[in-house]
Amino acid sequence: MFGQKKDWETRENAFAAFSMGPLTDFWRQREEAEFKGVDDVPVRFVRFCAQHNDRLVLICPGRIESYVKYAEVAYDLFHCGFDVMIIDHRGQGRSGRLLSDTHRGHVVNFSDYVDDLAALWQQQVVPGHWRKRFILAHSMGGAIATLFLQRYRAHCDAIALCAPMFGIIIRLPDWMVRHILDWAEGHQRIREEYAIGTGRWRALPFAVNVLTHSRQRYRRNLRFYADEPRLQVGGPTWHWVREGMLAGDEVLANVEKDTARRCFYRRKRSGWSII
Repeated sequence: MFGQKKDWETRENAFAAFSMGPLTDFWRQREEAEFKGVDDVPVRFVRFCAQHNDRLVLICPGRIESYVKYAEVAYDLFHCGFDVMIIDHRGQGRSGRLLSDTHRGHVVNFSDYVDDLAALWQQQVVPGHWRKRFILAHSMGGAIATLFLQRYRAHCDAIALCAPMFGIIIRLPDWMVRHILDWAEGHQRIREEYAIGTGRWRALPFAVNVLTHSRQRYRRNLRFYADEPRLQVGGPTWHWVREGMLAGDEVLANVEKDTARRCFYRRKRSGWSII
């Protein structure tokens, strides 16, 4: 099926025309909605549906990402015969924030992400008519989606994980990092501050970005943040880092509970590889 849709292979050369034409027209057809997540935090999501589609892909973005960024992914999946649903996790995108400084990446409990996803699945996916239900998750979304499947045993036919966050790389000994995080946890003013080396969101030049080789897509992404500043999220808080590390520990400790078919994508210097 994907082999029949080859336009994405040469899209870069005419990306401006594609993004201003077909992609913009597609985005206008979206349905946006929200539900109350844990502690009544508003959680936003977007969907693209057609009556004849009998398969669904639920996209679970990474840290700081919004569903706005996934328009092209949704476009390609939809034109391959899938309905698409994308969640904006609490504390980012168009969903509710947890702190007065909206640039701080923060969550009270990592489990709140998981419970929000479970609520969306129960309210929007389970009642649907789809014959097959899939999850596509990136980075932090990979940890959230994996914990969701480990805890809830939802009927998911397969999951694809792109660079899943099953741990956080910090260039210090693990015991030292955990000791510092445990200490910060006991001081509210510190635990809700930006983790060391991070801060408010700021635009970086394309030459130093580590996210994409596509200059066109990088510029488009920066325009999203410029046009809609509320999408901007900077570095994580100390507490978020601690919660993220504990979530990675839980994922790996319960790996034997995984029952869904799984595909991993790992980033390499030269591109991506499947593992």
